[in-house]
Amino acid sequence: QHYFIQSNLSNVISSSNVVEKMSESSRLSLSPEYQSFKSSLTRQRITVEDNSGEGVWTVYDTGPVSVRAPLIMIAPLCGTAQVYYKQVLALSSKGVRVMSVEGPVCWSEGRWCSSFRHLLYHFNLDKVHLFGAGFGGYLAQKFTEITFKNPMVISLILCNSFADTNEFSKGNMSSLFYMMPAFALKRHVLATFPTVSDTGHIAESVDFMVEQVELIERRTLASRLVIETTRNYVEPQRLRSQPITIIEAFDSPGVSQKSLDDLQKCYPEAKRAQIKHGGVFPYLSAAHEVNIYILIHLQNFANTKHSPYQKESEPTTE
Repeated sequence: QHYFIQSNLSNVISSSNVVEKMSESSRLSLSPEYQSFKSSLTRQRITVEDNSGEGVWTVYDTGPVSVRAPLIMIAPLCGTAQVYYKQVLALSSKGVRVMSVEGPVCWSEGRWCSSFRHLLYHFNLDKVHLFGAGFGGYLAQKFTEITFKNPMVISLILCNSFADTNEFSKGNMSSLFYMMPAFALKRHVLATFPTVSDTGHIAESVDFMVEQVELIERRTLASRLVIETTRNYVEPQRLRSQPITIIEAFDSPGVSQKSLDDLQKCYPEAKRAQIKHGGVFPYLSAAHEVNIYILIHLQNFANTKHSPYQKESEPTTE
């Protein structure tokens, strides 16, 4: 199924790269909505331990703990758990329990998945819905794949994501990320950011994400880059029993059209939600449309044992 939306945005992304940190705070970071997110939600630091050692997760959890199948949003490579603040605020106001999470230092997706599993154990969760943008979507797929024999993932929402890291593979360079200083890692990431030709929602989203890169600790960023640039892929046959929605922006230069098409081929039964003007970070620049698609996806589970909604907030089908 395809969903199409029309936006009034007319931003055009140029081929230039952002390589310097902004000297002033972005408009989004100064917005009342973001300030409300930071002041009203507690930033939890959860230490979990698995067979590989300890890891510290950052978690923003909204909604009643009585909801046993929350929507968990996994941070992208270039951001913290704060990047989904527009979704957390909007969806929680509809009665959805939303958890935005940011993982610890993990040098492989297997290690990340093990740590994430123990994070779910910490919250006494055994069934969840996952949302991931870009690299976060790739990790969401890998976790679903790894746990397919004892499924913990009820459904997936993938935004501008991919199922194969071949496009990002850097060969022997991946090993250099272990040793790179923070400024070099951040310049490497920022060099992949587009520059927008004028002001607008897409430009504001890029400015905000530049600030986000500055907030990521060196080893955390290095470990994410190692995973993304090491050749690997998702085994889609292990995910085809889960309902999947794929959200993609027509004008996103962050992931190639080939990767987006390959993702669709991996999940031919997935619903495809397309945004005309969303850029690399549509969850910020086109948040209203993204939120609608998330709600459409989640509504399929309303009034079921895997509902992410607070009981009195269950949407009706009328």
